[in-house]
Amino acid sequence: MRYSMLAYLTRMTQTLLEAAEYLASIPDKDPLRAELLENGRRMLGQIQEELERHKADLRTGRPVELLGRAQALWETSGAGLVPALQAFALCLQQEVRYQVRAVFFTGLGATWDAMESVYAYMREDPRFDPVVVLIPVFRQVRQGGQTKQEVTYTDYLTPMGIPFLEYNQYCLADDCPDLAFINQPYESVIPEAFWPETIAQQTRLVYLPYFPPFSVFESTQEALCELPVYRHAWKVIGSSERYARYYRKHARNGGGNMLVTGVPKWDPIIRLRTCPAEIPAAWREAVQGRKVFLWNSFYDFDGSSIPHFEDLYRWFQAHPECALIWRTHPMTDTVTKLYYPEEYYERFQRYVALTDAAPNMIFDREASYEAAFCCSDAQISDLSSMMFQYLLLDKPVLYIETSGRGKVEKEFFIDDCWMDRACNARQITGFLEEICGGVDKNRDLRELVRQRDLPLADGKCGIRVCESLWELMHREDGLPMENDALQNGGRMP
Repeated sequence: MRYSMLAYLTRMTQTLLEAAEYLASIPDKDPLRAELLENGRRMLGQIQEELERHKADLRTGRPVELLGRAQALWETSGAGLVPALQAFALCLQQEVRYQVRAVFFTGLGATWDAMESVYAYMREDPRFDPVVVLIPVFRQVRQGGQTKQEVTYTDYLTPMGIPFLEYNQYCLADDCPDLAFINQPYESVIPEAFWPETIAQQTRLVYLPYFPPFSVFESTQEALCELPVYRHAWKVIGSSERYARYYRKHARNGGGNMLVTGVPKWDPIIRLRTCPAEIPAAWREAVQGRKVFLWNSFYDFDGSSIPHFEDLYRWFQAHPECALIWRTHPMTDTVTKLYYPEEYYERFQRYVALTDAAPNMIFDREASYEAAFCCSDAQISDLSSMMFQYLLLDKPVLYIETSGRGKVEKEFFIDDCWMDRACNARQITGFLEEICGGVDKNRDLRELVRQRDLPLADGKCGIRVCESLWELMHREDGLPMENDALQNGGRMP
């Protein structure tokens, strides 16, 4: 049985109890009595139909037996009616096997890690019945009276052994899930059927952020507090109490829907500490025996570190003992093609081709960043949450300051004092040479910031999300929590 059906039957039983107590307090000739009896008769019949439909989910025949007793007493509204309904209500919650149906809507492969550990936990726990739906992500722009659109819709789930439904094979209204998860908040890049508002009208919506908040800059308040998803989500998963305080201060709904568990996006990185990702076969010759750098760049060409490509290319050509893995934001190709003059896209494609041709350079086309994280010794990046994820592996990072991301304020969620900084090619190559020479001057600062600002990054965020949502649902719906996991064959928290 679905969790929502059990909750529905429980609510109906509670309504019947209230009606029975009222019936016991009014005269037999009260005109309301006949109406209450008829309504109760219909409700008992509906409960009976559902128990018959879900007979396979009943551990014993006791719920049907007790319901029949309550139905017989309802006709006379005798003294034993209230105790009979109370016994049925208790039995219903103890003798019914049920699951929470959860749907995961995912688009870009690079954002799957935001929900990976939640899905993995639910997949192994019989209390839950998860399903994954792959949805398209698109960008469009109107130029010269014409609309140009680029759609990204790639199956990255099958290689990971994750079954999924195509977006056009799934209907939210027909499935009626108990929970729905999304991992990106922007309505403009996905079909309307998967917008937060659309989903929240039909089920409890949970937002699992694909980017953990780190610094506060000019657009932070809108991105972290004011998008529609924050109004419509039943729960927003928060990374820290510091972020929760900021959210409560700026969210238009008062911020009461944030659940602080740490973000599940951190869990795969914690796992990499003890179970490194396999290096793709095509990379091995380029990285073997070399000092490896990961370059992470933003999608906005002029506002990113991509204009530094030629300086980086020359440096790695002159240093064959080092290797570069270039991983761009997953929307870089699309945004450059749609929003920039044609010569920009040609330039970007030329850079990619030069990277592919170089013996010690790799253009990272993997769905996940895990291989790049594991086989690199340091990261260089413009402003990105990837820098702060990399912190969890205790490796050096160079922050390349650009003009495209806005002014960074003094307030922060994760301190960036442990990073080196650069704003020109000389400073970038200076960092590369320091790392090659074995210099790691910020090791102690990294440890301090990890301990102080990332206390929940322990590899168990997904577990906390699942167990917290389970508890909150039961509490809101008035269902008992005691021994729930044991009764349903699941894992206790």
